[in-house]
Amino acid sequence: MNKWSTIGAKLIIAFTGSTILLTVVSAVAWLTWNRLDDQVSELLENSVPKYNTSYLLESRSSEIRYRVQLLSRLTNKVELNRQIEELSEQLEGINLALHHQETGALTDKETTTLAERYLVLGETLRQYSALVLQRVEQSRRVNKLEEQIHWLHQDVRSELTPIRQELHWLIKRDESDTERTTALEQLRTIQHLLDVESNVFAMTSEVIQAQQLGQVHNAAKVIQYKMDELLSSSEPIFELPSSIAYQQLIQELSTLLAPEGLFYHQLLDNVALNQRIDVLKANIDQQLDDIHQQIGGVVRLADDSFLNVKAQTASLVSYGNHILIVCFSVSILMSLFLTYYFINRRIVARLTALSSSIDAITKGDLSHPIQVDGADEIGRLSEKLIEYGESVKEIQRTNAISLINNTSASLLTCDLAGYVESANLSARRLLAVQGDVEKKLIWDSFENSSQRALAKVFRRGGALFNQGHDEIVLSVSDQKACYLHFDFHLFSHGQLNKVIVTITDITEQELNTRELEKRVAEKTSDLIEKNQRLSEEIVERERTEQNLKQTQGELIQAAKMAVVGQTMTSMAHELNQPLNAMSTYLYSAKLSAQSGDEKALNQTLEHIEGLAMRMGKIISSLRNFAKKSDGEQQAKEQNLKEIAEQAITIVNPKAKRQMVEIDNKLDDELRVHGNALAIEQVLINLLVNSCDAIAEHNGPLRQIRVESLYSTRSHHAIGVFDSGQGFDSHIVDKLFTPFTTTKEVGLGLGLNISQSLMEKYAGNIVLASGLDKGALVILELPHANS
Repeated sequence: MNKWSTIGAKLIIAFTGSTILLTVVSAVAWLTWNRLDDQVSELLENSVPKYNTSYLLESRSSEIRYRVQLLSRLTNKVELNRQIEELSEQLEGINLALHHQETGALTDKETTTLAERYLVLGETLRQYSALVLQRVEQSRRVNKLEEQIHWLHQDVRSELTPIRQELHWLIKRDESDTERTTALEQLRTIQHLLDVESNVFAMTSEVIQAQQLGQVHNAAKVIQYKMDELLSSSEPIFELPSSIAYQQLIQELSTLLAPEGLFYHQLLDNVALNQRIDVLKANIDQQLDDIHQQIGGVVRLADDSFLNVKAQTASLVSYGNHILIVCFSVSILMSLFLTYYFINRRIVARLTALSSSIDAITKGDLSHPIQVDGADEIGRLSEKLIEYGESVKEIQRTNAISLINNTSASLLTCDLAGYVESANLSARRLLAVQGDVEKKLIWDSFENSSQRALAKVFRRGGALFNQGHDEIVLSVSDQKACYLHFDFHLFSHGQLNKVIVTITDITEQELNTRELEKRVAEKTSDLIEKNQRLSEEIVERERTEQNLKQTQGELIQAAKMAVVGQTMTSMAHELNQPLNAMSTYLYSAKLSAQSGDEKALNQTLEHIEGLAMRMGKIISSLRNFAKKSDGEQQAKEQNLKEIAEQAITIVNPKAKRQMVEIDNKLDDELRVHGNALAIEQVLINLLVNSCDAIAEHNGPLRQIRVESLYSTRSHHAIGVFDSGQGFDSHIVDKLFTPFTTTKEVGLGLGLNISQSLMEKYAGNIVLASGLDKGALVILELPHANS
């Protein structure tokens, strides 16, 4: 055979041609990329340094602009100094960039101009920073004066309150109508003084926010007019012996708010300083805009250079593309020729025909024609396949008999009608058949019941003919237990379909299976009985749990009523004060109605309405708290600050009586998942305990704080701080035990109930100590979205 007629030789020739084309393409690509490398090198040496330097200068200038904007909003001196240092570092970085720039980035003239502008900008920034620092100091002085005015405002109202109570007492006494009228007039004067003083305080708060000098001058005149009105209206009150402190406060306030006083000059200085800062800020913005324009000119020069290089590169790439297109076209045509003629017709088509012949032989069709086309490798495979087909025909003639006779299994072969064609010795012994079994039906060797089952297998349309296999289990003897498993499979023998039957004695396995089924039935009956007893026990446990929940609810209600009982005395005092004030306002309303003064009458009625709303809120909070809950309370999203305010409203009368201040510092947006009544019950228990602890300690600081501590992935933690003496170490581990208390009078159930309520709604309660050595109770509540 000629060596050039083989498939391998033809493939070598084809791949050699492809390699030559690939070499040409690689050479063209190398030349093109070599030229492109020169263009890119030129671009990197000329345009990119300009871009880098421009970007560095522009980014640092933007950072300077941002920090200048930030300086005008800062009020912390430490943060201001840090930002000023950052500005200095930015300017130093710009100077280093200008003096150590890449070769060819900027010309000497551009570098000198930018350096001078940044130098001027640095001087302006130093002046601006000094003024901002000065404004911080000025703001602190103004805030100090504002705080002083605020305290004077509170002291004035505090001094007028006892005077007003004294006049109320004079009105209630059985004096002459003249004295009552005088006292009533003085009472109205005090109310007028409170309104005028509030207006003066509000105007001082507004003028502090003034941005123009004219606003300060005008506000000073209005404040002085109101102060004159306050002084003139206070003269009747000055005659009272108890108004000495009030006179001193009014004089101090008048001195502080005088037109040429300290408050007036501090505001003028503050406004003038803000205007100077605004001028310098505008100057800095203008300088940064000029620098930005100059940097933009440098970028435009770099853009022109970049576009020139781009045009040259496009021309070079276009020339290389034309050459590559020609090479690729030749390569594609060659590939199409090789694919269609050589691979498809001479290799794939012949291999497909050869594959069809192999499939036919594997399926037993030895009559399928095999064509020999060509003298190459595929032709030789076709000749070998013909020889193999002849060998298979010879093997098939002896294969079935050898398989049956040489195996140890019980095997039979039948035709599709059920006539036995062959049986090995094992099958004969199993069926107790001697002699020839050929040409007999397979079911003739068994009893009547088994005959029907075996005959049913060979019916047309059964599983054997539809799926190619079937199996059955038969009891073949009535005298003793004997079970046989029959496995039927179709197989091809030449051009005919036959049935091979595998018979297995499974008597022992079947007996074991039946015994196992019996034991399983016994175990199942036992499990059903135990399951019934377990169901009854579950019902009993559910009934016990329901009783426990009812008992817990009654304990919680008892704890609520205990808190109500503790706060009733304080609550009576808290309600008595608004009632006394309402009595006074009603008497004043009668006088105003008799005199026809509708304005005074409306004001008095508004005061009465506010007192009534206050009393209603207290009573409503107490009623809702004391109400017994019906059934299981569902948990949902709650606003924790609102619940804390509700609890403080109930405990506040007791706290006021014990001179304890309760401060709610929780965030307005703090939301948790739980039951509002349960959380309120816990907070009230803790606040009442804190009030009693502070009253027993009798220290100088009498304060309770409720504030947020921390948050985890699943819980928010809040703390209840008090200024008492804290928890004793010998009893802190027992406080959650029922009937354990440190009070002289108490059940010792508050903390235990609080712990139960927290755990019921996936929360937790922990005892700790505050930094001031007072008691601290930490509540961990789940997030609202948990």
